[in-house]
Amino acid sequence: MGIKSTLLKILGEKRYLSLLAGTFQRLYPTGWLGLNYQDVYFLRNIIEKGAYCADIGAHLGYYTLELSRLVGASGKVIAVEPMPKFNYTLSQLLQRKKAVNVTLCQVALGGEGEYVEMGIPRVGNVKRFAYARVMKYSEHFQYVESVKVKNESGDHLFKALPRLDFIKCDVEGLEVPVFSSMLATLGVHHPILLCELVDKSERIRFFEMVSPLGYQAYRLEKGRLYLLDVHSDDKAISHNHYFIPAFHQERLRHLISL
Repeated sequence: MGIKSTLLKILGEKRYLSLLAGTFQRLYPTGWLGLNYQDVYFLRNIIEKGAYCADIGAHLGYYTLELSRLVGASGKVIAVEPMPKFNYTLSQLLQRKKAVNVTLCQVALGGEGEYVEMGIPRVGNVKRFAYARVMKYSEHFQYVESVKVKNESGDHLFKALPRLDFIKCDVEGLEVPVFSSMLATLGVHHPILLCELVDKSERIRFFEMVSPLGYQAYRLEKGRLYLLDVHSDDKAISHNHYFIPAFHQERLRHLISL
């Protein structure tokens, strides 16, 4: 039995998830978390005080808390986490950290209908919390837990915001439907987008959707943003891709290598 499975068995799910969330927050300031977390560290280069940001698929708050620190008291973070147990863990963490500039929403975005069914699968005989997803689009997994979650569009969720400067999205393959539900929001606010896109075909679909709004694709390497041809076989670390509109490109020019 692995370390994670042992801890889960000893602690139970609530305490185990709380341990994961708290451990990240303690390790993050050391700078030792490595390339898999380079995008979280990079936020300090692109997020300004007073910014309004969204963390879609917030999970245990790895991005949420850093965004909260960076935007400060005059900024705001909308954290979207549909899975009840992750939402609960994150809400407890936000209370402990007194992150009053964060609004936590328990909804799914971009699905079909009023509700979607989300599940946590077993992979390799282990329950994989990080693989939580909308079950309809990943029927090949064996799910050990499911829950019905309210669904809405991004345009509806963000309609009251006076500005939106940055959106991070990691929703296990449904990034295109999520953003297709908020194209009006993108057209008004032109936020920087950070999306996990595993498949080349999804990367192309995403780019074709946002490029008419003036977005260009980039990958992050060693603290620099490199222009990315979405049709190439180049791969971004952790599959994270940046889509930056002309609105922000001048401000970030010192970070961009063509």
